Amino acid sequence: MRAAVFLGQGRLAIEDRPEPAPGPGEVLVEVEACGICGSDLAVLDVPPRHPATPGVILGHEFVGRVVGTGDGVQDVSIGSRVVIDPDPKCGACGPCRAGRPANCERIVALGVYRDGALARLVTAPAATCQPISDDVPATLAALAEPLACVVNGTNRAALRPGESAVVFGAGAIGCLFTAVLAAGGASPLVVVEPNATRAPIASAMGATHVLAPETWAEVRADLLPGGADVVVDAVGRVLPQAIDAAAMGGRVVLFGMDINARPEVHQVEITERGLTILGSYITNFTFPQAIRLIEGGTLDLAPLVTQVLPLERVEEGLAALKSGAATKVVITP
Repeated sequence: MRAAVFLGQGRLAIEDRPEPAPGPGEVLVEVEACGICGSDLAVLDVPPRHPATPGVILGHEFVGRVVGTGDGVQDVSIGSRVVIDPDPKCGACGPCRAGRPANCERIVALGVYRDGALARLVTAPAATCQPISDDVPATLAALAEPLACVVNGTNRAALRPGESAVVFGAGAIGCLFTAVLAAGGASPLVVVEPNATRAPIASAMGATHVLAPETWAEVRADLLPGGADVVVDAVGRVLPQAIDAAAMGGRVVLFGMDINARPEVHQVEITERGLTILGSYITNFTFPQAIRLIEGGTLDLAPLVTQVLPLERVEEGLAALKSGAATKVVITP
């Protein structure tokens, strides 16, 4: 089969790979669609902004059909349509036993440290399978994993209807946060994004205002005189700006990741203003919520998917995301 393989040092190649076979407790999934994540771009940056194992097949946001099962699989049947939690939790380490699976100490992530879904076939632990309706278009079903991560972050923010919110970044994650915060009753809901081409999508996701950083600096005192109740850094390197945007007693959710970012923080602002800083990473029992939001049509996420490409054009999709010409690219292997 053809597969998009990370070769290290910013290099990606479409290669022939043997078809995988499911091991004990695993399923074999035929991939319908796989989204390109911002973390895939970070893996391919030089220097990288996210670690990965050279030689691994990338891709972790996917939907597909189970076409094979390994020994011991009982609860997932061949023919099932599923989305996959690409971060299998062990259930036995200290954080897992404490009810914090997002902090599992033994995760071996699909598409990062073991082969992922930018290929026709992928294996995954059966326990990571989540059923999803056949009625959901594949391009939207592939959003279940990033949406589940965003739902986790929004849950941590504990938004109350009518509270104000600011989201830094209108990439796919920023737009998903915008959609979930809007559904939760955030108002006003401001998105700060330098790329003007992404403004219509952020607006379609529910933003009341989409502003360039310089415009935000000019109008924020009038728009949100006391600051925002909830602030989301969907970029991974704007903590000082997020702190500055927060109201007294506000909650700041840090979601974006950049291992090279070392922002200077005026710590006394956090203390004096009683801010809560919340790191939010992957999912935390939130796949069922995300799937219900997609299946029930609560969120109209169709405008978010700006390109759908075959596997052989994955480099084109990566370039479009890196330039900002695309918001979400989905690959159909």
